Amino acid sequence: MPHEHRNHDDGSVGHGHEAAFDSVPMAAMLDAEGELSAPLIGQAIASASRLIADRDGSVRRALDLGCGPGVATTALAEAFTGAAVVAVDGSATMLASVDNRAGRAGLGLRVETRPVDLNGDLESLGRYDLVWAAMSLHHVDDEVVTLRRVRALLQPLGVLCVLERAKPTSVRWADDLGRPGLGDRLDEAWRRWSDTRRARLPGALNAEIYPEMLAAAGLEVVGERTMASVVRPPDNESAGRFVTNLVERTVIELEGHAEQADLTAVRTFLDQHRASSARVPAGTGVRMSRRLFLAIR
Repeated sequence: MPHEHRNHDDGSVGHGHEAAFDSVPMAAMLDAEGELSAPLIGQAIASASRLIADRDGSVRRALDLGCGPGVATTALAEAFTGAAVVAVDGSATMLASVDNRAGRAGLGLRVETRPVDLNGDLESLGRYDLVWAAMSLHHVDDEVVTLRRVRALLQPLGVLCVLERAKPTSVRWADDLGRPGLGDRLDEAWRRWSDTRRARLPGALNAEIYPEMLAAAGLEVVGERTMASVVRPPDNESAGRFVTNLVERTVIELEGHAEQADLTAVRTFLDQHRASSARVPAGTGVRMSRRLFLAIR
C-alpha cells in the first residue's frame, strides 16, 4: 500500500534533494507554482468549507501540513476569518516565506509556523477542525503511517483535505509553433511519459491510490474530484522562471515520447524566449491539475 520511494519524479517543477528544497530559489519556484494553482486551492477550500458546514462544524483551528512557501496557508486564513492557522514544514526557508507572506497579508497574528518532520510524531501539534495536505504526503516515507498520525489530529467533526497532482503540469502554447496540432501531440506525449514514470516509480502521479491509503489509515473518503485550470502567468520574474523551467522540462522529459520535430519547435521557442526581453512568453498558459480528497474520521 505505501509506495517505497525517496525520489519523487511526479511531474512537478524543480523538485530535488533535501538541500536544494530548503533554498530561496526553490521557495520562489514553489511560490510561483502556488500562485498559479490559486484557483484550484480556492475550489478545494470551498469544498472543505461546505463539508464542514454540512457536518455542523466550524473551523477554529486549521493545519497546513507541509506548507511550502505558504500560498495555501494565507488562503486558509483568508477563507476562515476566525481561525488560527498553523503551518508546518521541514524547511526553515519555506517557513520564513510563510511568515513573510502572512505578514504582508496582515495575517501574522493568526498564522503560526512550526518546523516539523512529517515522518515524525505529529501529536504535539494538537487538534484541528481542518487539516490541509496539498502536494506534501507523497514526500513522506509511508503515507499510511503518516495518515494515521494525521487522523489523530482531527477533532470529532474535523475534515482532512488532500490535494495531489492529477496530471503533469504543462505549458499551453499560444499557437502551434508552426506545427499544427502540437498541443494535442504534446499532451499525448506527457500521457506516455506519466505512464512510464508510474511503472518505474510507484510514487509518480499516484493520486488514484489515495482512497485506498486513506481507508487503511482509518479515514473515510466522503468527497473526491479532479480539478483543472489553465492560467495565464503574470509577467514577473518568478513566473517567468517557472514557465522557462517548465518548457525546459518539456524538452528533456518528452525525449523519446514526443516527435523530434515537435521537440525541435519547442527548443526554438525556448531559444527565442531567452533572447527576448519578455519574462513570460506572450500568450503562454500553464495547465494545472489536482485531485482532491475529503476525508473524515
